[in-house]
Amino acid sequence: MERLEPNRRRQALARYADNIETLAAPSPLDGAPVPYNTCPRIKQVRWRGSPLFADFLVDSELSELTNTLNEWRGALRRWHVWLDVLDSFPEEDAWSLQWEFVEPIAFQCMFYPSATRDRFTFVATNALHQVRMTADPAYADRLDSDPKPGKEDKPRFLPRKDSENQLERIAAPLDGGAAFIAALKALDEDDYLRLSSNFRNLASHAIAPRMNVGYTRMVVRTVDPATTMVQQANGSFKSEVIPGKQDVSYGFGGTPPLPMRDVFAANLEEFEKASACFTAYLYTLNNAVAALPLREEQQEAGTASADVPQTR
Repeated sequence: MERLEPNRRRQALARYADNIETLAAPSPLDGAPVPYNTCPRIKQVRWRGSPLFADFLVDSELSELTNTLNEWRGALRRWHVWLDVLDSFPEEDAWSLQWEFVEPIAFQCMFYPSATRDRFTFVATNALHQVRMTADPAYADRLDSDPKPGKEDKPRFLPRKDSENQLERIAAPLDGGAAFIAALKALDEDDYLRLSSNFRNLASHAIAPRMNVGYTRMVVRTVDPATTMVQQANGSFKSEVIPGKQDVSYGFGGTPPLPMRDVFAANLEEFEKASACFTAYLYTLNNAVAALPLREEQQEAGTASADVPQTR
């Protein structure tokens, strides 16, 4: 790849600076960022156990979940603007600009669907667990990830399936819990893995596809059931599997590059799913917290306000 001329780089940065304020964004990105303080009653509830810690746990982790969505939204907006900038440059200059400015943003965005799904599970498990404990004195303060007595001394990170099964058990009795779980399980599913060529997993554990140009993994190793040619009664031969035996083979393969605009569209759709999941989670959380007992000072404040004559 040839070095980009400084003047071309300045032109690209100037166009980006202009467009970040003026270029129309796709509809999921054109509104305001996700707001904070979306469950104010968290700070009014008389939480069971350690009220101060429960209050701070539920509120601070809800803020971190909000941060995740806003960070992802911001990265998608920058990616969208850079795609427009790339289209205005000759192919070789566009490749250099892509490598220097766009691929780090794309790489970040490609990790968000998986990370956001797992973060939803982590945050909702902690929050709804505290809700269930406060609502029911008989509900035990135990999670599947807790250390096992005599075997472990630290909490564990459960596999995704196990952690989501646990969350489903916790959320199931709550209003909106089933809809929230369904929205969660729509994120980072087979449709996105196919459209992104499983980019996140391959980038973490193997070699990911490139963007727009360039093949990876030109030689592939495959393991298949072993076969042999068996003569048939009519004298012909037929390939049949040898039970319990496998053959290893090597051959030319090649993972094609991902068209960046297609991947952007797929990632944007995942952001829409994450936004819908957040809405479903807030519905569940707000309704569940609304049914919990208030702190004494909140009850007194409510009584005092009810005693004040209302004027127009």
